[in-house]
Amino acid sequence: MRRFILTLFILAFIFPAESQVSHTCPLHNYSATDYENHLNERWLSAYDVKFYDLELSVSNTSTVISGSASILLEAVREMDTLVLELQDALEVTNIEISANGDFQEFTALTNYQHIDDAIFIPLEKTRSEGEQYFIRIEYHGNAGQNRGFFAGIKTATDNSYNFEVTYTLSEPHNARDWFPVKQVLTDKIDSAWISLRCADHLMAASNGLLEEIEESENNSHIFRWRTRYPIAYYLLSFTVSDYRDFSFNAALSEEGDSVLVQNYIYDSDAVFRIWEDEIRTTGSMITLFSNLLIDYPFSEEKYGHAMAPMGGGMEHQTMTNLHDFNFYLVAHELAHQWFGDYVMCGNWQDIWINEGFASYMEYIAGQLIRGQETANDWMTNAMSIALTESDGSVYVPEESVSDVNRLFDYGLTYKKGAVLLHMIRYHLNDDALFFNVLKTYLEQFGQGVALGEDFRSVLESVTGTDFSCFFDQWYYGEGFPRFKIQWYQVGDSLWITIEQTSSAPEVTPFFKTPFDL
Repeated sequence: MRRFILTLFILAFIFPAESQVSHTCPLHNYSATDYENHLNERWLSAYDVKFYDLELSVSNTSTVISGSASILLEAVREMDTLVLELQDALEVTNIEISANGDFQEFTALTNYQHIDDAIFIPLEKTRSEGEQYFIRIEYHGNAGQNRGFFAGIKTATDNSYNFEVTYTLSEPHNARDWFPVKQVLTDKIDSAWISLRCADHLMAASNGLLEEIEESENNSHIFRWRTRYPIAYYLLSFTVSDYRDFSFNAALSEEGDSVLVQNYIYDSDAVFRIWEDEIRTTGSMITLFSNLLIDYPFSEEKYGHAMAPMGGGMEHQTMTNLHDFNFYLVAHELAHQWFGDYVMCGNWQDIWINEGFASYMEYIAGQLIRGQETANDWMTNAMSIALTESDGSVYVPEESVSDVNRLFDYGLTYKKGAVLLHMIRYHLNDDALFFNVLKTYLEQFGQGVALGEDFRSVLESVTGTDFSCFFDQWYYGEGFPRFKIQWYQVGDSLWITIEQTSSAPEVTPFFKTPFDL
């Protein structure tokens, strides 16, 4: 059957040009003040975070933690006060600052205030632009009780397998539940060390490479993890439980290159038997995504999983937390290493950059590993879910940024976000071109942040096509079109009439879109 494309300007008499709303999207720089008015933006924008050294004592049966955070900072302008976020439930016992540029010599600071989940620290002297200094904060306590799904730290029993686990979940604003932090998306941490002391029958997972397991006193040991890649505050993590390590290597796009795939699974032969094949499929996905996009972006360290009873997964950089190894869950969290970790949304309004892209890579994995029929089932389900959202945009309005349920709306952010990319691929009708767009986007914004408009700019530059109308309708606009199609034949002529209505006519009254007959 021949394919016909009709560009719909239908029902223009119902929706005249002047009634079609043109959406202009102002770009907003995200800062912690968008969700906590008690922090003035000037405090957080006064410095950049360069390095973390976290040393924590942790358990799999409690969210009580104790330890220290040593943070290397650089003043971006003259500053005499440092502000970091930390839950009031965590008691600060000591703060020290490096003196005179000597990172080995520290001076105690006592004139600080810890109120309203923030620490206000008057510095011992004014720091000049470009000056670096260490701050060391010792603290302990329990900020994980009765905090709901989005608690920054949580202890739970995995009832499926009867293992107790303590894990962190800092996205979007909950890193302060377990360490002192600047929660600003645009300031990635250059590198981090995470040292975790736990009972010697437990294992503790975190970001980067495991450089040492050090025996310690009182039947404990210390897992020393190091990551040297830039990392967002909410992607720092730890997980502790009774694990076993199941590791292997996965091939990258270049012949002979590979990456470590390190899996902390519950220490159970039954768990291993259930999930071994799906865990190994991770290697095939890494190879696939590396060939389609760019090589796995943290290949000098690892990709890993740590099991946790969280009802899904979380894409902590180089060490995902997940409940099980469902094919699409594994694909989604792995895809985040490219879309969400390597290139991260520059504000929460553009979380599509993270979640919509990772969701669409589920479809890609299904299509190219399990086959088109399986992928078709995935897309049919995704479209069905997206169609339950008769209004609301993929782009998150500024007034909704503080609503985590709106940020992570399953129908809009995830499923409609994925379908939006599928439509772009359909419009281009050239897979090589489509994946070149994704590759160029990753190369241009790698190790940094991007907005929806940044992706549109790359899309238009690579394809030579104007997508402004598409984004106005499908990204910033709301709803979807409904079509009524009628046809009749008179002699050798075929007459077709198509009427379009919108599910959200007050926002997006008309969709200009290709149409298959």
